[in-house]
Amino acid sequence: MKKTLFLTLLLILSTLSFGQTNESQNEKLALAYMQAYGKWDFDTMKTFYADAVHFEDPTAKAAFEQDFVFDGKENVYQFFKTVFKDKFKNDKPPYVNFVIEKIFTSGNHTIINSTFECVLPNAWFQEKTNETILVAIPFVTILTIENNRITQHIDYGNYTKYFEQIKAQIKK
Repeated sequence: MKKTLFLTLLLILSTLSFGQTNESQNEKLALAYMQAYGKWDFDTMKTFYADAVHFEDPTAKAAFEQDFVFDGKENVYQFFKTVFKDKFKNDKPPYVNFVIEKIFTSGNHTIINSTFECVLPNAWFQEKTNETILVAIPFVTILTIENNRITQHIDYGNYTKYFEQIKAQIKK
């Protein structure tokens, strides 16, 4: 009886240990991915994706009145590559960053609470301005990680703050 109890306890502890190790690995992968995201390094980001990765940003859809849903490694990659196409040198803003404030992992899901900071292209605005437009908005990224690959990337941004910050910076 004691031997059975001991083996059962050992099995439970090893399972818990594996879960913690897997969560730790997922968190490290998520941080490396977010570092690439913050550098606007989509070639590196692509190496993290599963072939059937799913990306969406429901808050951007509401803010910009267009779909922000992409499926498949190549489609997600191309979406990111074209966000600032022909707007900056090398299609990359002079400043972009995710300041990570909190991260936690539960099972296959890693949740990153951050502030997204970015210089925006002046050409995006109806009003002509020579001013540098910088936004810094609350941002949440939820990554689903399976077999060391990102299978789902969901973003939620506070685009109300985004538009408020732009409006405050554009001279009338």
